[in-house]
Amino acid sequence: MDDFHFPFCQWPADYHQRARIEEAVLIYNGPSVPTVMAFGLTDRFEAFLNELIDLLPQKFLGHYQKEHRSVFHQAYQEKRLGSFWKMKLVNTSKAQLANDRESASIIRLDQAHADELEKMYVLAYPDGYFERRILQTGKYFGYLHDDQIVSVAGVHVDSEEHGVSVLGSIATLPEFRGKGLATAVTARLLRELVSQRDIITLNVDSANAPAVKCYSNLGFVKTHEYEEGIFTSKK
Repeated sequence: MDDFHFPFCQWPADYHQRARIEEAVLIYNGPSVPTVMAFGLTDRFEAFLNELIDLLPQKFLGHYQKEHRSVFHQAYQEKRLGSFWKMKLVNTSKAQLANDRESASIIRLDQAHADELEKMYVLAYPDGYFERRILQTGKYFGYLHDDQIVSVAGVHVDSEEHGVSVLGSIATLPEFRGKGLATAVTARLLRELVSQRDIITLNVDSANAPAVKCYSNLGFVKTHEYEEGIFTSKK
């Protein structure tokens, strides 16, 4: 609902003969592949999904509950990306005390770094989601080695109005992994955010044990699990 993302959003909604919205799906039509977030609250959600399936983009990244996979499969082929956890920062003292060793090597990134970041993500996180305009938030930090960005932490959402940040696009080049660099840049980002935002969350592949450990050590805990996949229309 934040102004930064609002122009790119659509919300098919179901009132079910009531005065307020009972169910909704978010379609985010950003500059890259659209994202569809489908998380139901009532036992009507599956029927609602069936009703709107023809309104969805021809291709999209889907975040959904696994019990609804069969609904999408009626009209789409899926490249499964796995099971993911939503995690929330609950222990801010861990984030504030985390080591950002060699902090002089960590810099704030901006639009001038966009080209280099896109090239880095091709190598470090090819299935990830990076949108150049999010650099406008000022909430991206990179670790430099010989003037090259080798590790980065940023946000997918950062709303001052609603007091919410969602971390994302956290990645390290393969040859620099296992050195604690992702922890260092994420800790640097968190030390800024914890004084500015009330809710800080992130999504992580549940099979990525090093990432789960990193975020747990920074004070995040799992809140729920969901599925991700790339869906392409069968038509």
